[in-house]
Amino acid sequence: MKVVLAYSGGLDTSAAVAWLKQEKAAWVHAVLVDVGQQEDFEALRLRAYQLGADQVSIADKKTELVEKGILPMLQLGATYEKDYLLGTAIARPFIADALVEAALESGASAVCHGATGKGNDYLRFEQRIKILAPGLQIISPWREWKCGGREDALQWVESAGVQIAKKSFDYSIDANLWHSSYEGGCLEQLDLALPDFFQNAMTKMGPLECSITFENGLPTQLNGQDMTALAMIQKLNEGVKQTGFGWLDLIETRTNGLKSRGIYHTPAGSLLYFARAALNKCWFPKPTLDVLDQMGQKVGTLLYQGVWQHPIQVAYEAAAKSLYQNTKGTIQIKIVGAQPFIQSRVATPNLFSDKLGGFSHMQEWPSQFSEALVFFQHLQHHSQPPVAQSLGVSL
Repeated sequence: MKVVLAYSGGLDTSAAVAWLKQEKAAWVHAVLVDVGQQEDFEALRLRAYQLGADQVSIADKKTELVEKGILPMLQLGATYEKDYLLGTAIARPFIADALVEAALESGASAVCHGATGKGNDYLRFEQRIKILAPGLQIISPWREWKCGGREDALQWVESAGVQIAKKSFDYSIDANLWHSSYEGGCLEQLDLALPDFFQNAMTKMGPLECSITFENGLPTQLNGQDMTALAMIQKLNEGVKQTGFGWLDLIETRTNGLKSRGIYHTPAGSLLYFARAALNKCWFPKPTLDVLDQMGQKVGTLLYQGVWQHPIQVAYEAAAKSLYQNTKGTIQIKIVGAQPFIQSRVATPNLFSDKLGGFSHMQEWPSQFSEALVFFQHLQHHSQPPVAQSLGVSL
């Protein structure tokens, strides 16, 4: 059997290389998918060969991740359970794409991933693979091998003559361009304080000031300079990391109903979501804001569950693109510690008017509008207006 493996270099997929070679496959192609995780790919490539891989390749999916994944998600403001910015979920379809491409090119009959059956990643990988190449067999080691946990997985790695420091697995780390997630290990003990690493990172006080320009609902300039979204995210990641902004300690509900805890760091993403929301308040009336919020939550749930490119997602992304046409805005933000402060915002169109909404220029607002609003509010919330009731008149 020829097998293509989604190889990250972590414990699970390292163990999978050794297990596949010893138990399943005559030929293993380990695919490292570059989604911006900033790993030492050459060191990971060497480790895969040491573990027994016959071929190791690196697939660069950063640009696709940004243009086809992150930007549409940002434009909609997609979230899961209001807070999670979908950093892991949004990268998985592009990793699955790289696996299928490698399998079809090499004539492999199976693809393998290291996701457990407890989480969500097996759904994200397997649903995408089945859509792209339904004839490929999917191998999930955690559903097949007799492996009770990380200690057993470590034995598979050591059986191939490779040493991985145990202290690296106090908790699991998964990183990409959009975020870093930390799960498992000591983080599953909710009654314990976070390790010093997190507490120190979350309380960094380094300030940051920047301006971000959006056009048609997407970021196009940083500090007045035209920039691709990929370059902007990379630059903002470095700047925001000097502050305590962008961290989230979240208890989330997995698709299978189990609760899990994740510590998520989404530096550039948190800032771009914040900037988008602030400019939206200038661009759109409340009914539009409500619809955008509903669409973002719906698409966020689909992405979280691994339902990629569902017709609803495609339709909502098209609707958001239409709503944002001809919008433009620049927002100046200062971050101190973990708190962002808006310094200024300029938006076109801008529904905020100091003459209409402010406390001066009272003559600009006809008083009969307020009287009419009182009347219609009563019609909406009461069967009859109180005045009509007192007069015994039915309206």
